[in-house]
Amino acid sequence: MPLLNEFSIQLYSVREETAKDFPGVLKKLGEIGYTGVEFAGYGGIPARDMKKYLDTYGLKSIGSHVNCQRLENNLDEELDYNRIIGTEYMVISSAVMGNRDEALAAAAFANKVGERCLKAGFGFAYHNHDKEFVKDGGDYLLDIFFANVDASICKMELDLYWAAFAGVDPIDYMQRNNARLRLLHIKQIRDYESRQCVDLGDGVIDFKTVVTRGKEYGVEHFILEQEEFAVSAFESVKNGFDHIMSL
Repeated sequence: MPLLNEFSIQLYSVREETAKDFPGVLKKLGEIGYTGVEFAGYGGIPARDMKKYLDTYGLKSIGSHVNCQRLENNLDEELDYNRIIGTEYMVISSAVMGNRDEALAAAAFANKVGERCLKAGFGFAYHNHDKEFVKDGGDYLLDIFFANVDASICKMELDLYWAAFAGVDPIDYMQRNNARLRLLHIKQIRDYESRQCVDLGDGVIDFKTVVTRGKEYGVEHFILEQEEFAVSAFESVKNGFDHIMSL
């Protein structure tokens, strides 16, 4: 039996394909075996149509990445769209975070926006890149951010690749933040020298340990994200699905 019964994908992984045929991509992902998708834009497709596509291809919207500008200026529009398609988590895709003051400002913003998302019935989370692992005063900016965000409002979506890219042991960081960790970006790094994003089976992150511990910590969604491809995007995300299901 595989460790996971459900596995999702961040649609940024197949961004070039969704730009050509969004419904066709959803169909192929459902055929591969993915059970959930995380959005990074909606391709101009009306919400009710998107919901029909998701239902038809056996997919659910587990999350939606939204940038800070839209969260600030178009939050009601985002909430309305995602309510219709049944999204579980609204996720800050990235925030300006280059020093302690910016981390504190991002935390204040997350508290404000996250509270509105929770009142609207959504979960709320923050997704990291490598920049949040810069230290200011001896602390990672990401740690400063989460220390100043209400734990009942904002959860962590840890991107394992970007943690490793920054030289941080992703499994250790998972353990140290397990109380807030609810979403995981399953993304592989070849090694700590090249820092190349590769297919899940071709790098140094041990995903059997990641998934086992993630389940122990209460992670709700494990989400493939692929940014570089040695083969075609669809071959790569198929390889990723097969790797996770083989664990």
